[in-house]
Amino acid sequence: MTKDVTRWLLPATFVVALVMLALLTAPVAPRSSPVRATESRIFAQAAAYPVGEDPFTVAAGDINGDSRPDIVVTSYRSGTVNVLINKGDGTFVGTPQYPSGQGTFGLALADMNGDSTLDVVITNQATSIVSVLYNRGDGLLEARTDLPGGGSPHSVTVADFNGDLLPDLAIPNYQVDSASVFLSLGQGAFSDRAVYPTHEAPFCALAVDIDGNGRPDLVTTSYSEGFLDVLWNDGDGGFAMRTTYEVGESLWSVASADLNRNGAPDLVVTQYTSGTVTVLLNSGDGTFQKAVDYQTSGAGPCWATTFDMNGDGAPDIAVVDAAAQSLTVLVNNGNGTFRVAEAFDTGSKGPSSVAAADFDGDGRDDLAVANWESNDVAVFLNRAPA
Repeated sequence: MTKDVTRWLLPATFVVALVMLALLTAPVAPRSSPVRATESRIFAQAAAYPVGEDPFTVAAGDINGDSRPDIVVTSYRSGTVNVLINKGDGTFVGTPQYPSGQGTFGLALADMNGDSTLDVVITNQATSIVSVLYNRGDGLLEARTDLPGGGSPHSVTVADFNGDLLPDLAIPNYQVDSASVFLSLGQGAFSDRAVYPTHEAPFCALAVDIDGNGRPDLVTTSYSEGFLDVLWNDGDGGFAMRTTYEVGESLWSVASADLNRNGAPDLVVTQYTSGTVTVLLNSGDGTFQKAVDYQTSGAGPCWATTFDMNGDGAPDIAVVDAAAQSLTVLVNNGNGTFRVAEAFDTGSKGPSSVAAADFDGDGRDDLAVANWESNDVAVFLNRAPA
């Protein structure tokens, strides 16, 4: 039986009703979807590594301090965190799973205690708890700090919001239509959460300096209303002012990069039920040009990341589609517009998120894909011509 990724959008008591609704309103792939191949011409699938049950969010970073990007993934049903250590050639070895509670969902990697090693920050959609798992320096996680979140946070983002050189946290509260911000007090302590309103059902949050004033702002996506909110940083880590952009429907992930190379961060948003990924180009003053939609290879694109596929310095986009079990690569034309480079089956079932890094040390960005139905992380090594 195929598992439904959207069941995570409501508490467990509503899962049955949600599955029935999903069956009645399942996304239908648009006629203009790119043709999907069974195998990639650009990426070689190196391996698929078993992790916990229902993995959702994957991230890449150097966990054990050997200057090689490792892989971290959260798993919802098993309530675990997995760390895959890079052997240096694009293959990985697992470490013991870390129990984190059923409902573990969001993930970010950041040095939370100033010891120059990446720690792991997770959110639990079921308990609304935000946890920091501290890295002891060799890639193993031990001490942990738990913070009470708001309501079903699906993601977490880390940035210095108030300019004190300490990493702060922000989460979207899916059930209560808001974002929570925790300001770091140092030594693993945080202020009480401050809450700021968003549009209904914010799914993802991202810290990025939209207006270029040196202060990271907060961007959230609304799953049920299709709005993108920009919450403006007041310089003290407050976010009372908000600007809203109407993007589409069922917004999931948001990523950022300077896509048109004008020095300002642009945004990439996935629309789960429309089969599109949306690009919003920053005009350079904190406002965005008209959104442009690009068709993906299926009906349910749930996660996108930016990466440089061909080494030209212009960020490209990788999008995974849980419904079509596919990955679409959009190559940048150099000016922030895109064309489909290829779309292919991932080989694993239920791709839910994707992360990029140079896993095999050849100078090219590779991809790691979490697959919530086959319970693994698949690594795709970039073989694009240099």
